[in-house]
Amino acid sequence: MMYSSLLQFSSGLIDVVAISYQRRYNKLHRSIYGLSYDLYVLELAGSSLSVYSTLNYLWSPLVRVQLSRRYPLFYPLDGQGIPLSVLLLIKDVLIGVSCLAVLRQLVIYRYTKHIHQSISKLCIVVLLAASTFGILTYAFSSAHLPNNNSGLFGVFFIEHVNYTSVIGHILSALRFLPQLSLNWFGSSTSGLSSKFVLVSFVNKVLYLLIRNFVPHSAEFYRIPFNTTPFSVLLLELFSIVGILYQAQLLYLNNKPHLPKGK
Repeated sequence: MMYSSLLQFSSGLIDVVAISYQRRYNKLHRSIYGLSYDLYVLELAGSSLSVYSTLNYLWSPLVRVQLSRRYPLFYPLDGQGIPLSVLLLIKDVLIGVSCLAVLRQLVIYRYTKHIHQSISKLCIVVLLAASTFGILTYAFSSAHLPNNNSGLFGVFFIEHVNYTSVIGHILSALRFLPQLSLNWFGSSTSGLSSKFVLVSFVNKVLYLLIRNFVPHSAEFYRIPFNTTPFSVLLLELFSIVGILYQAQLLYLNNKPHLPKGK
């Protein structure tokens, strides 16, 4: 369990390094031309939801009780606590802070963006839907507390926390897709740091190779709840490969041609 958490924590630190390369690129050029707002908004939202769910798993007595009642064999109240990794919590916090730094640059250098750069309507709809769902499940699960363990429509508080964690993973998994589409609109990868793309690609490849080919054992019920699922990592890798293909082959010699927006 510790091995898996340490490996994913190390991968997260490399993600932070990749983001710092992008931030340095923006600062050197004093420009955010071609950079997707949605990428960093979705990543910030995903890491924030992961931190929220992890803190609830760590410190909510209600989550502990409901989990032990649902799976008494795996998580008894008199046994070990909910399996969680503090290292992965730190990783999510660091990624969130790094995204905030880039979002700050997107505001400061907004006069350099082109006409297709902004927080997209689709991103806003997705975030509103996720927020509405989270608020409703929280309200339903808390409606009968503390007199009744379950809430309206049979929604338990632990389900609200689980749903929040899943939504966070989905947002993180989709974060590179807006950058792919923005590159396609402009037929260019101008504005993307080559080091950001390369480090992100190498990081995902090495992580997946080590994860799958180096033997490690852990019972499924002792895997930390805040571990990033394999499917999320795989989708991130496919997205990064797409961006790398655009940067190194498809749009290699293309110059930026889109006019700057307001």
